[in-house]
Amino acid sequence: MPADHKQVRFTDREGNRHEGIYRDVLKAFVDTEHGKDPEDINNIYPEYNIVDWEYLHKNPDADYMVIL
Repeated sequence: MPADHKQVRFTDREGNRHEGIYRDVLKAFVDTEHGKDPEDINNIYPEYNIVDWEYLHKNPDADYMVIL
């Protein structure tokens, strides 16, 4: 499972893709895409309902530094 509170993209058993965070305390993925309420039970997906996940990298160049 992903690290707690990390940004992820995940796919549920119905094949729907979501973006949000993983919550270790809930053992669930939480869809927060487009300002969805993370406390709304309809946006919470238990681990067993997820078939695939990956970390989201908002800034792919964050690991690179340019020195001039």
